[in-house]
Amino acid sequence: MAVPTSFAELMHRLRAAGEPTRFRILAACATGELTVGELCAVLGQSQPRVSRHLRLLCDAGLLVRFREEHCVYYRTPLRGEEADAVRELLANLRAGDHVAAADRARAVKVRSARAAEAVAHLRRAAPAEKRSAKAIDAPRAGAPASAAPASLPSALLEEIGQNSVGELLDIGTGTGRILQWLAPRATQAIGIDLESQMLRIARTTVHAAGLSHCILRRGDMYALPYEDASFDTVAMDHVLADAERPLAVLREAARLLKKGGRLIVIEEFDRLEALGARNALETLRDWLLGAGVTCERLRPVDADGQHLILALGHRRDAVGVAA
Repeated sequence: MAVPTSFAELMHRLRAAGEPTRFRILAACATGELTVGELCAVLGQSQPRVSRHLRLLCDAGLLVRFREEHCVYYRTPLRGEEADAVRELLANLRAGDHVAAADRARAVKVRSARAAEAVAHLRRAAPAEKRSAKAIDAPRAGAPASAAPASLPSALLEEIGQNSVGELLDIGTGTGRILQWLAPRATQAIGIDLESQMLRIARTTVHAAGLSHCILRRGDMYALPYEDASFDTVAMDHVLADAERPLAVLREAARLLKKGGRLIVIEEFDRLEALGARNALETLRDWLLGAGVTCERLRPVDADGQHLILALGHRRDAVGVAA
């Protein structure tokens, strides 16, 4: 655990965590992002009481909060001495503790209800024929990803090899299936989407799968709130064919890649083909080159009844192999 900056700060953190309800909140939020209302359902306590505890934990740096449209989410920090402090505190919790086990069981139900509500909203908002290629069937919390047959994730994992993907960003994360496949190899993973209901589904599937180091955020893929060269790997799954400015999306992705960083793109062949007179492979290769990405690999993959293209590339200033 990193040494706090002062004795007073250490006492502040210990006082914040040293209360039964607040400790239960830390344990719940260590598994993923939860709203005040969801925490009330997990803890069986009133919103004013839970909100008061949340304020104290945030003031001590043991929780972080962020707003997403009308919801405010809470989770434990992933980096820094505060994150180290939370991990060390929770490490003292006995694995079979009945209170923690009951909270985890209620959290599973809360996440499942959240996802079911989000799916119902999406189905009301968009007819079936206009839905994204990424499935929006209601996931079961803790269930494995089922958005595509094994051929696509297997092909993706085969292409990237056994090495870590480092800091991962998934643009247009949708239901979070890319995070489920790649986050186990990431030091930290962030999923970005403009649709809040999709993010609610992704939080259920990703966090219930035990991927607590994943962060889900609402954001605009044309202007992402991260500094240049922030990520080792940037992924996009069924994003470009629906984008009004696909080249702009790719340029933003290239901006965020570290030197030697890898870009992963998955698109549907027929949808790219319909965008112009050129072959879909040529279209995607030209987009990558225009965004400053050297195309390393273009691989056709048949999955889920679709003819897909799996593209891998590096930033132009890194060593790459022409497609």
